This record gives sequence, C-alpha cells and structure tokens, in this order.
Amino acid sequence: MRSINYLAVISTLVLFLSCSLKNTGQSNTSEGSKKEINPRQIEKSDKIVWLSYDEAVELSRKKPKKIFVDVYTSWCGWCKRMDATTLQDPAIVDYMNEKFYAVKLNAESNKKVTYKGTEMTEQQLASRIFRASGYPTTVYLTPDEELLQPIPGYLDVDMLNKILHFYGDEHFKTTSWDRFSKSFNANE
Repeated sequence: MRSINYLAVISTLVLFLSCSLKNTGQSNTSEGSKKEINPRQIEKSDKIVWLSYDEAVELSRKKPKKIFVDVYTSWCGWCKRMDATTLQDPAIVDYMNEKFYAVKLNAESNKKVTYKGTEMTEQQLASRIFRASGYPTTVYLTPDEELLQPIPGYLDVDMLNKILHFYGDEHFKTTSWDRFSKSFNANE
C-alpha cells in the first residue's frame, strides 16, 4: 500500500503557483533613460513609485525622506504576494509616497549600486549591509543611508502600516516598538 504525503504535494503546488505570479519588482526608470524624478510627483501618485537605490539616495539628498527598501528575489512567492496585496493598498501607497522613497532591490542581482560612497552589487548590499537572508525583507533607512532596521518576512497591510508609521513619523526615537504597536490606531 502506498502512502501519499499530502503535505509535500500541497507545498510543492503552492510553491509552483507562487512562482507563476507576476513580479512587479522594477524601477520606474530604465537603465538607458535618466529622467528627472520630481519628489512632488511621487507624493501624488496612486501607486508606489519604485526607484533604484541610487535614485532614492539622490532624491533624499535633495529633499530628505527615509528610504524603504523591499529586498526580493525573482523566485520568491511571498515577495510576489506582498507586491500584489500589501503594496497595492491605497493607505500604504499614500503613506509610502509621502514619507519614504521606495526601492526594489533584487537580492540576487549583480547590478552596481553605491552605498555611502562604496560601489557594490545589489546582492552585496542586501546580504552584507541589510543582512537579508530571507525574502521578502523590508529595510528602513534614514535619509543619509543609516540602517534603522531590516524586517524579514511577508507583511500584511496592518503590520506594514504600523511599521511605516513607527519609522515615518519618527516614533522610534521616543517610543519602544511594544508601546507603539499597542497604541497605534491606523484611523487616527
């Protein structure tokens, strides 16, 4: 008599299906076209305006904002799910564009970026500096590229909204995460 490991079959099916979801991890500008990005246009967009790492740093020098980095891989099902759900939520989109410069960073890419004056690949930035070892990992930086926190794992709308407000409104400077998360009300 053969026994089937249904859990293994279901896990394989879920992984297969998640890999077929559309990947939206692209910068809004292409390699060949250097288009001037206006911070005011970002704040008025109805979708998250994804930038390259270098574009976000350059904009932050001109008009300081924190930098949000979504570290992903092309094969990550949870990354694709977060792109399709959490990162499409209108409240997340509005707050992200208002308070952060948003970056998609491919943890397996050899594309060159500059972190604090040092050139490295996106892969090196993700693993060495941001300490991303699972995907997705969201990373929060000050306007001058100081690492505030990498947070591994899929984040639903409520959790990401809470984290964005914790850093975006600078509660992290005066309040512990535990205290903030217990008192946070998204409707206020």
